[in-house]
Amino acid sequence: MHTDSGRTRFTHGPWLVTVVLHALLFAVAVAWVIVRYQPATTPSEPECFAIPSGGASGAVTVVASKPRPNRVPVVRITSSSSESALTLPALALSENGESSPLLSGGQTKGSVGGAGLGAKGLGMGVDGTGVGRIGKAVMGARIVARKLAVYLDCSGSMRPYLAKVEAEIRLQFPDADVFRFDGARVVVVDGEVANGKGFDGNFGTSHPGQSDPAGMTLAGRRLLDRIDKRCESGSLGAWIDWLLPEDYDGLVVFSDFQDGVRQYRKPVKGAPELIYADGLRRTVNERKEADTRWEKAWLSRFGAAERGQGPRLYLFSIEVPPQPLLRQCAVASGGSVTMVEWLRGKSPR
Repeated sequence: MHTDSGRTRFTHGPWLVTVVLHALLFAVAVAWVIVRYQPATTPSEPECFAIPSGGASGAVTVVASKPRPNRVPVVRITSSSSESALTLPALALSENGESSPLLSGGQTKGSVGGAGLGAKGLGMGVDGTGVGRIGKAVMGARIVARKLAVYLDCSGSMRPYLAKVEAEIRLQFPDADVFRFDGARVVVVDGEVANGKGFDGNFGTSHPGQSDPAGMTLAGRRLLDRIDKRCESGSLGAWIDWLLPEDYDGLVVFSDFQDGVRQYRKPVKGAPELIYADGLRRTVNERKEADTRWEKAWLSRFGAAERGQGPRLYLFSIEVPPQPLLRQCAVASGGSVTMVEWLRGKSPR
């Protein structure tokens, strides 16, 4: 500070420089602290895909892809070779997500070649709706359902196994509605499933069913009253056609699958003409495109299961793989195909 002629005069230059310098140093220090102590971002869990590497070994490669927000991880099992084999682990998840042994101790290995399906080992069902529900283990497959209907082939050769199969199912689904009818035939006449929901009249030979109403829910008993006679002659085809619009989100079929699909065309005069058969005893294929519309309708209905608008289909075979249409319906619905030859004391194919 200087005095000049009675007036006081301040010198501001050095003081301003000091203030600005200290402000800059303070800003640099704050920025360093923010950067140094910022918490690290936790990466999202990637979605994993299990892909068979091909060849006879059936090895599986797990590949992590870019994570997708708000989605339940999905395991996709695919194969580039129709001859590759994939044996899934004999474990199932309990309701709390922990692993537990399968009920029967059977190997999950299903042969489902043909009809574009290719891979073996479709014994594990996956919940494709994205809601994260955990399936329940039944004879080597995971069944995802709240309300289950079961079709047991009660033909003579199958009867020795039915009590064990029903017991296995009821361990996990005590309220399942179990229906017993002869064979696993799917019969179609002029494009309509014989004795199904939309079929006019009755077609085929009647074989007495063995369903026990006492073991069913009230809804199951009422349904049995409506469809019993129809399914005694219409077999599996009629049963599926009747149950597709019902309030079941899981359908289980147990059979040796020797019968297959038979389709007839009724002429103006004379007996019905067989135009298609894919069973174990006879094969015929003289269909035209228009004759397969009923198959597309079934596939569409089962495909709606992934949107929660139809049932999943679970097929268990004790002898031969189910026919192509039935396998396609199971895959379309998010269900599964499982070979259970071990019930007869034989090794899986």
